[in-house]
Amino acid sequence: MAGHSKWANTKHRKHAQDIKRSKIFTKIIKEITTSSIKYGSDINTNFQLRNILEKAHACNLKKKLINKAIQRSSGLNKQDNFQTMKYAGYGPEGTAIIIHCNTNNSNRTVSNIRNIFSRFNAHLTHYNNIKYLFNFFYLIKININLNNKNKLLDIINKNNLLYNKKINKNFLHINVKIKNLKKIKKYLSSYNIIINDINMLITPKIIQNLDSNNINKITDIINSLKQLKEIIYIVHNGQLYK
Repeated sequence: MAGHSKWANTKHRKHAQDIKRSKIFTKIIKEITTSSIKYGSDINTNFQLRNILEKAHACNLKKKLINKAIQRSSGLNKQDNFQTMKYAGYGPEGTAIIIHCNTNNSNRTVSNIRNIFSRFNAHLTHYNNIKYLFNFFYLIKININLNNKNKLLDIINKNNLLYNKKINKNFLHINVKIKNLKKIKKYLSSYNIIINDINMLITPKIIQNLDSNNINKITDIINSLKQLKEIIYIVHNGQLYK
């Protein structure tokens, strides 16, 4: 019986892992298709797609599924037409939460999100009511070398840009406000500096202090939201560590 129990536990654990992997694959496939629709399927110009494909390869998503997701972007029917949606709400102690989704059914998605918020006595609100509490940037990643280092620093100083080169000594990470992205890309292009990657970065302007009970509540909300296959990005302004 002990052997049977051990096998049963192993089987259930593998089943749970397979379900989790399937959800991850579904999210990545949607992200690939949506990005291809919005910005094209060329990874040399679509930096978002390049980043998603790196994630897909890291998760061992089969090349056949990746190619199929890209190809679908050119001939989608209404049922398969995913779009990016933005939602926002207030959690415990007025904690602000922003949620980005890829969905082909916005009614279903907002209903699922609303149910999670209601379960924890939180509530949704208009996105514009909350976004002022956050800073919105693009995080640009550039390979730094002896040929472009001085040019990069010149662009950074002239435009008062935030940057961090401690993440990886071979790369420079620059924070660019959304409204300034075109201008910075133009500067970089004029110096023949290639962008390796670009991603959205949202940071809270003010951190909301929480007691232990509310830290648990906001953690439960975030973890529940992450279980939804449509979710691609969550950010909040709660202080989770004492």
